Amino acid sequence: MCYVIITSASLVWFLCSLVADMLFAVALVTPRWLVGPAQGMDSNASLHRQSSVGIYTRCKVMHEGGFHCGRFDIDGLATDSSVYPGEWKAAMFFVTLGFSLLSVTVLLTLITSCRQSACGKSIHNMTACAQVVAGICMMLALFLHPMGWRASRIQRLCGMDAEPFYPADCSIGVSFYCGIIGVLLTFTAAGISLKAESSNMRSRVRRRVEAGSKLVCIP
Repeated sequence: MCYVIITSASLVWFLCSLVADMLFAVALVTPRWLVGPAQGMDSNASLHRQSSVGIYTRCKVMHEGGFHCGRFDIDGLATDSSVYPGEWKAAMFFVTLGFSLLSVTVLLTLITSCRQSACGKSIHNMTACAQVVAGICMMLALFLHPMGWRASRIQRLCGMDAEPFYPADCSIGVSFYCGIIGVLLTFTAAGISLKAESSNMRSRVRRRVEAGSKLVCIP
């Protein structure tokens, strides 16, 4: 019999996983892990026109007054380490792995509404384990990126005093905070999965399914 079970716990689990996945994506693609100091522009423009750097992208205020954003990993992970620090290459690997795993778990949270197990294993438990691994991957990236702040690229942006875990004249950007919030939501989602599994097994749900209901919505 084909049926769909939706509970408040499963809905919260899905939304938490989805928001975490979106935050991982923001952290991955946006060049705002470190934001350089304002460069003598008016206060309104400086907010949006400060040089900044991400994991593989950067935005730069040009000497002519223009503004350019682009990638600096010209050859991917094979890019010279003087251009693309090794620590950032490792961070890129872990962020990509974490984002990929978390994206898969978002789909699995939807599958659990109509299927509870696969190959004799609980889909909820497997999904929770994958979300924990995804969170750990992003944590490693958040640790590895500051280790690369000794690079000449960061010293040009933030000052010669920049070193691992000390950004000198730069400030932490919104992309870094998105990664942190994403990690917290990912671990929260892994915990909620246990509640979602138990709510799907409640007697009220079983009675509705046995009565022939195709769609079971339980708060």
